[in-house]
Amino acid sequence: MTLRTRIVETIHAVDSGAWNALAGPDDFYVSHGWLAAIERDRVATARYLLALDGDRLVGALPMYHLLDENGMYYQVARFRTLLGLTGDYLVGGGRSGNRGAVLLATDQETTILDTLMARAVAHAAELGYAGIVLPYLSTPTLRRLGTAVRAVAALDDAEAVLPEVGDGLVGYLSRLPKRRRYNARKEMAVYAGAGWRTGRERLTDCLADVARLVSLVNERHGAATPDYLLRRILRWEDKAVGDLAVVLTCRDEDDRLAACAVNFAWRDTLYLQAIGLDYSLLRNSFEYFNLMVYAAIAYAAEHGLNRLHLGLATTAKTLRGAAPLPLWTAGVVADEATHGRGVELVGEPDRKGFDAILQSP
Repeated sequence: MTLRTRIVETIHAVDSGAWNALAGPDDFYVSHGWLAAIERDRVATARYLLALDGDRLVGALPMYHLLDENGMYYQVARFRTLLGLTGDYLVGGGRSGNRGAVLLATDQETTILDTLMARAVAHAAELGYAGIVLPYLSTPTLRRLGTAVRAVAALDDAEAVLPEVGDGLVGYLSRLPKRRRYNARKEMAVYAGAGWRTGRERLTDCLADVARLVSLVNERHGAATPDYLLRRILRWEDKAVGDLAVVLTCRDEDDRLAACAVNFAWRDTLYLQAIGLDYSLLRNSFEYFNLMVYAAIAYAAEHGLNRLHLGLATTAKTLRGAAPLPLWTAGVVADEATHGRGVELVGEPDRKGFDAILQSP
């Protein structure tokens, strides 16, 4: 294998089929369509590092210069604090969805990763950056990163994944502990008795209402985002990946949207991307959980999907059967990248706990 690298300024310069062939079932937020959607957001300048064997794409890494990242999760200052670094950094592997990755062909994976990371760090240095930060990596991706460069990493958060939902609600309920099974049935019964009309709608058909409700949730959680801006973002998503979208909706007798869950189906997984709630219309009937989990399981089972990806882990999600999987943020300092290989773990959690997670299957 003779590799060469190339950097392009738009994801549209790369064939979508070739790009997505490198992506696995966990990689929706670095899929070609999703990257096309977020590329239009001018809070960051995107570049895409490609590894090519002849004309064949064998590796890829999205890279971003964050210009005005308003979200609380993607801020270079936060990454510096988390990792104990100084200086400014490129962001690699994704900048949306709290999930990042380095895309690699399965043959000669180590050689491809070596080539990609060497070029990524060199590119960062050429632009005057101290290095590159890769947020929200899975444990296997962090392990692989340490085989190519010297990195510092911290346990950042966890993602909630509900597996084995392909057999529907009956199978799901059978796997819950007795008390949780009772609570889930109660939540579904209370919801069913509240008079809601549950639907499955195209994003394009309910986009304005969805934006308004998502804006209300963001405001409730201290991250005010105007609904006009959310409408713009949702239009980008609809244009790029609308064929993968399903909005699970909860409407009242007057057809008013009271709650919604925006999902995208990718490979064998249904990804929850946003929740919207009109708090003035809710009836204390577990609308959030019914759309996020129970209606999503029913949809997944009917459409040949076998997992729910519910975003960042919370107690509410784990109580309903989701597994919390560690997410790591790693930094590669340009001056130190080639000083050996491996991952130096930092941060507040117990070091033995770090090492156990990193070594676990």
